[in-house]
Amino acid sequence: MMILIGVLVTASMWGWKALFAPVPAVDVVSEDPSPTCTTEQVKAGQKIKAGQVKVSVFNSSNRSGLAGQTMDLLVERGFVGGDIGNAPSDVDVRRVEIWSTIENDARAKLVARQFGKSVKVRYKDLDLGVGVDVIVGDRLKGLKRAPKTLLVKNSVDVCAPVEPSAPAG
Repeated sequence: MMILIGVLVTASMWGWKALFAPVPAVDVVSEDPSPTCTTEQVKAGQKIKAGQVKVSVFNSSNRSGLAGQTMDLLVERGFVGGDIGNAPSDVDVRRVEIWSTIENDARAKLVARQFGKSVKVRYKDLDLGVGVDVIVGDRLKGLKRAPKTLLVKNSVDVCAPVEPSAPAG
């Protein structure tokens, strides 16, 4: 019995000490993260590439994680990842919709092609995230076989990738 009491007292003292020990300092980075791209113009007659298009994906389905899974697939295709989240509660999408605030947006058309030739771009005043907005629904099955470039009919500003700078030293 004395051994058990000794173990109990020792464990209590160790627990008390751990409970009130100072919290270790955490390094906080105060600098803004470096940008992944800069704005560049693609002129009419040139091709726009997936790596020049930033996309944001929003979930309008009951399937948890669908926006993140879709973003992963788009990034694998070369698109630049933007925001991920849930679509507004009043938005109801069955399969997928591509939204842009710009008429005849070549970037949005290239993204739409990733989901099939029948997917059209919807022009909205509502801008949910950075770049082209992709809203996914319960019936989305995944991406389709599609080109990663598109001929531009009207000049468009794109997200030109920025090479990471080498650390100083």
